[in-house]
Amino acid sequence: MIRRPLFSVLAVTVFAAACGGGSDTPAATPAAAAPATASAAAPKPAGTVALIEPSEGAMGGHIDMFRWSPVEGADNYLIIIKAVTGDRTVWESPVMTATETKLPTTVALEPEVHTWSVTARKAGQVIATSAIHRFTITP
Repeated sequence: MIRRPLFSVLAVTVFAAACGGGSDTPAATPAAAAPATASAAAPKPAGTVALIEPSEGAMGGHIDMFRWSPVEGADNYLIIIKAVTGDRTVWESPVMTATETKLPTTVALEPEVHTWSVTARKAGQVIATSAIHRFTITP
């Protein structure tokens, strides 16, 4: 039989009890004991840009309207339309504040598969980027 000093056993027991050991109640954990404050909350990630129109996989002979969801805090947006063949940029918008745009009449989309995406910016810095959606212009 191994003899241990009584003081060591008591010290470990007191330490474990003070740290919440041995109890399964929520009040025993420091996080549950004190309510969370707003300053302790984790920052929210930047918003996301949801592409609305044309939808993923849309097909048509004339697609010229592009719409997306607003992003909280964004002060402007850029849209890029690319042709999948050759990965060439067909149109890059000027900086705009609206969440929709009609393709300029000077830009003709050829009958082929295209992609489009939107970047949200604040004070010139990117704060969110959309997924890339495909759409097809048919003959």
